[in-house]
Amino acid sequence: MSIQNAKPIDDLELYELIVAAYPEKFDANSEDDIWDEVLEWAEEEFCDIDALSRLLGRLLYLTSPMQSAISGEYVHCLGKVDIKDGQANMVAAVSRRIAG
Repeated sequence: MSIQNAKPIDDLELYELIVAAYPEKFDANSEDDIWDEVLEWAEEEFCDIDALSRLLGRLLYLTSPMQSAISGEYVHCLGKVDIKDGQANMVAAVSRRIAG
């Protein structure tokens, strides 16, 4: 899959990313239903929800580790990924690229 074919994220993924990215604004453990509040805030803040979903879909694609068919190493477009005990840790190296 190339980045041009990266799927936009859906509303639930958008909601979860916004709540995680703005903990000072949205309490994920709140008993109140904040779904509408989060999506309304995103629309006001970023204007075009569809464009934001497409952008975040591409960013998620870029941050997903992939296994190199040549070296077998897990690589990341922003650096090398080290996987230990099922956890992926990225070592930043902006010059590292994945051909798409």
